[in-house]
Amino acid sequence: MRVSKTSLPLALAGAILVAAAVPASAQVATSAVWDPLEQLNRGIYTFNTAFVGVVAAPVINAYRNNVPASVQIGVDNVFTNLREPLTAISSAVQGDLSNTGTSIGRFAINSVAGIGGIFDVATRMGWVSRADDLGNAMCSYGVPAGPYLVLPFVGPSNTREIAGTLVTYGLTYSVWDDGTVAYVVADRVAAAAADMPLPPAETSVVVTPPAGGATPAPAAPAATAPSYEDMRANYMGFREQLCAGSIPAANLKPSPLGGVIRIN
Repeated sequence: MRVSKTSLPLALAGAILVAAAVPASAQVATSAVWDPLEQLNRGIYTFNTAFVGVVAAPVINAYRNNVPASVQIGVDNVFTNLREPLTAISSAVQGDLSNTGTSIGRFAINSVAGIGGIFDVATRMGWVSRADDLGNAMCSYGVPAGPYLVLPFVGPSNTREIAGTLVTYGLTYSVWDDGTVAYVVADRVAAAAADMPLPPAETSVVVTPPAGGATPAPAAPAATAPSYEDMRANYMGFREQLCAGSIPAANLKPSPLGGVIRIN
């Protein structure tokens, strides 16, 4: 399956408009999160935590425990390197030419000297870029976050970050003229195996009812630890800090979906 390049410009424009169309006046105070679909989000959150605990965690743990560490690092390096152009584009859109140049240099060094990105030669040479994404670029231009959303299998997001992810997919898989479902799946699986935080054993999720007393979705057995409220607050707070540039570059990394995650 290939991305239709004929429809790509419309898809990209539509994704950006979805985020930009949410007026800033619709946002609540900065100390709160706009969550108009809270009941639906809680149901998806419960499903995601159950999926991670029952399906994803055993598979990823098997990968981490049985594949040599050097191979895991190499695989992660390859896909991280493939996302470096996204950092360059996002930084250029924001006028950060220094990070743009560093990111381009990293991609060139690791693609050549690092044998397609298997080895992170650039970091050893002092070329360290600040991971960036298109959602953050839109934030820098004042595009509001829009409503908080929890996506199946993906997790927390908001309208602006979803738009950035759609644009990322369009750019990434239109460049790969022969990009196939196999490549997309390999990218997602390899990144998740390296990046996904797994729940400690014997933990369970507690689903509290939304405002108004609506009936919550059933709790998931032996799933992940943070509460819905903590996950929501942590995600939105992280995106605000990312937009403000207050997180050190060493604490950021490209995420499985072309965004950015905090690694420590």
